[in-house]
Amino acid sequence: MPSEFGNELRRDPLLGYQVVVAEGRENRPQQWKATIPPPSAMRCPFCGGHEDATPEELLVLPAGLVRQSDQFPWEVRVVPNIYPSLSPAFPESLPVRENTFYPSIPASGVQEVIIESPEHVTSFTGLSEHCAKMTFQAYQMRLNAIRNAGHCRYVQLFKNNGPAAGASLEHSHSQLMATRWVPAVVDQEIDASLAYFQRHGQSYWSDLIEREMAAGERIVHADENLVAFCPFASRMPCEVCILPRHPQADFGHANSALLEQLALLVRSLLTQIEKVLNFPAYNYLIHTMPFDTFPADHYHWHVEVLPRVTVRAGFEWGTGLYVNPLSPEQAAQILRQSS
Repeated sequence: MPSEFGNELRRDPLLGYQVVVAEGRENRPQQWKATIPPPSAMRCPFCGGHEDATPEELLVLPAGLVRQSDQFPWEVRVVPNIYPSLSPAFPESLPVRENTFYPSIPASGVQEVIIESPEHVTSFTGLSEHCAKMTFQAYQMRLNAIRNAGHCRYVQLFKNNGPAAGASLEHSHSQLMATRWVPAVVDQEIDASLAYFQRHGQSYWSDLIEREMAAGERIVHADENLVAFCPFASRMPCEVCILPRHPQADFGHANSALLEQLALLVRSLLTQIEKVLNFPAYNYLIHTMPFDTFPADHYHWHVEVLPRVTVRAGFEWGTGLYVNPLSPEQAAQILRQSS
């Protein structure tokens, strides 16, 4: 909770970003509840039977279905993004302009869409258990396929749900973007994790789990394999971080049982968040090690769940700070009570 002196400035212990926890005495979560947009009347290209509206499929689950390519039936389907931000070309040598005032390299990579159900559901919470599990299986399968292709160094798996989170279609789907370079914020997180390990002789992530479990006040869920908690320096109401209890740097190496458990935990947490915040837009992100990194005891793959019920305004953009009107301790308590 904020300190006895009122609002509190908190700093993330790994990356150092700052958050003002500005929870007023009379504030309640309903003040940040989202309004639900009306459903779209457009013909949805992701619904079963509309396969002609997407590029040729890359993966279909479950495996072994009797079907023609790019035809129904299917339960989870992966296709190239029809409007990619990254160029699909992979020249052997990259022209690099580093020693100039404006350094740049070509933005080449892979961009794919994971369609999570043939039914027109509008959130991950609307999926069956089977489709939720297969979605996370598809994430790992496509990540490892891109690793084996050898063109890219990093894969970002993420979900944008709702217009405020960046989604242009309401049908529940996730995305994968793979780059030939390691994004700066990923480099920063990995470097900070290594520096912590070298200073303390223990992984930051293992230490974080121990401290959160000991404190208990920000824990939303914990079992023998996974822990979910609202981070100490949460940037928005009901932000949740999910970590494997046993050290593992590469999401691509998680076993199938853990993947299935993670999928159901994400679905459960999002159900709780939707109940508390009236179906907000949200993002979730899967952080993992770059492909060309040796086994790393200092890093854990992890998932961030980010409800989009506040916006960054002038103060936040001008200072780089976040302002969160709900303390993570209070958020965790509300989420626990909603389960």
